[in-house]
Amino acid sequence: MGVYADLSLFLYIYWPLFFGNMVEWYEFAAYEDLEPYLERKAFKSWHIAACTTLVVSFVARPLGGAMLGAVGDRFGRSFAVKLSMVGMLVGTCGQGMVPTFEHGETWGTVGLASLVVLRCLQGFCAAGEIASIPAYITEVAPRESLGRSISLLCITGNVGFLLAKVATYSVQRGLGEAAMEEWGWRMPFLFAVLPGLIAVWGRSSLPESAAFIRQQEKAKQDSSQAQEARSSEEAVGTELSANTQTPPSAQRESVFAEVMRNAWRNIIVGIGSVVAYAILQYGSLAWKQSYFVQEGVAPEVQIKVALLATMLVILLGPFVGLLSDFKGVGWVQLVGAAFLTITAFPAFALVNGHLANELVVGCALTVGVAVMKVLCHAVLYLFVAELFPVEVRCVGVGIAYNVGVGVFGGLANIVVQATPVTSWYVPGFMFSIGGAITVTAILGGLHMQKQGKMQMAHVRPTPYFGETVSCGGEDSSNWNSDGGVVRKSMSSKRSVF
Repeated sequence: MGVYADLSLFLYIYWPLFFGNMVEWYEFAAYEDLEPYLERKAFKSWHIAACTTLVVSFVARPLGGAMLGAVGDRFGRSFAVKLSMVGMLVGTCGQGMVPTFEHGETWGTVGLASLVVLRCLQGFCAAGEIASIPAYITEVAPRESLGRSISLLCITGNVGFLLAKVATYSVQRGLGEAAMEEWGWRMPFLFAVLPGLIAVWGRSSLPESAAFIRQQEKAKQDSSQAQEARSSEEAVGTELSANTQTPPSAQRESVFAEVMRNAWRNIIVGIGSVVAYAILQYGSLAWKQSYFVQEGVAPEVQIKVALLATMLVILLGPFVGLLSDFKGVGWVQLVGAAFLTITAFPAFALVNGHLANELVVGCALTVGVAVMKVLCHAVLYLFVAELFPVEVRCVGVGIAYNVGVGVFGGLANIVVQATPVTSWYVPGFMFSIGGAITVTAILGGLHMQKQGKMQMAHVRPTPYFGETVSCGGEDSSNWNSDGGVVRKSMSSKRSVF
């Protein structure tokens, strides 16, 4: 079969992954668009409390990535992606049903507390989605089109964001502001019920990845051999050591200890690789909202800007995925981060000088942001997933990606909201620094790989960084006790360093 035939078969089998990803990010984005209504209904127009509830989802993400990632590594990727979908559906629909202070002070307090808990649940499960789906796709997608396959996560996620804006805008226009204020704000949350149930149903029948099954069988075989060795020692009356007396279930190292002992360098590189996208995504979003408020931009213009930018990301995503299949995911991530580093500061200077020019600002918020975002994000999931071997892939991705987004994305959102729109040097400098951190992380990882201290790619050794660097492969992982990889597992190809 050809590459595109394999990709079509892959989509036919694994459509629930991408459909569910679209629904999850619709659910996550709905709060952003409905936050002004919730601020008035649930927070008594207390803006700081509403913003805190928005930020709380960032706080929950590292914990969710670690815990649901561990579930994926212990009980299977298919179980983890179903669990994250169920949790997100409960969190979203629950937000559409919370009582407000119109029902009384007691019910309003209950609704406020419930909203915070439900936002935590959403952040927790969104992190689990990121932990499990990239690992799953990395293990089941056709190797020749792995970049194109993983770019579908970026595409469907942006489709979810797009649908959330369309749903909110349509309800606003259809019901009118009075009905929207009274009860219509609940509708976009509740729209997720049917597609969410379809996604849960589809994910219930997903087959487990062959790589995970092989890893589990290997673990059982190792446990069986250890048990046989203990039985032999008991038969000849050999005194058992304290370690031998430990039951097999207790002898197995926890997945958290395993990933921190063997792959702490990979986690650091993974966190650094996420910084550019995290700051760009949530910093640009906050700046855009501040600009709209300051300039009094009409809702129709706001929705057009959001739709155009998101559609550009959706259209450009497959081309970046294709580029990574030929030039390598490491190459794409490095170029994207370098592009952000170089262009962010002058771009914000240009926009600041033409804040009254809608064409300049519109192009910056659509074409400029879309190009930078798609370069930094389209195959980022693959870059992070490649850093970790099968046995700790979910928890590794969950920790690295969600710490990067939770810390740097949340910080960028706060900093930009606290900065006047005219202070262009603050977001411009912050975005450039974010790109530079990612560039440093990637180059640092390649340097540590050359020294034999870590392995950058555990799935697809080439292409990873053009034709000059080969970074291992699924069968070449061989960790030392200090967390590095033995040199015989490294490729003999020439390195760029």
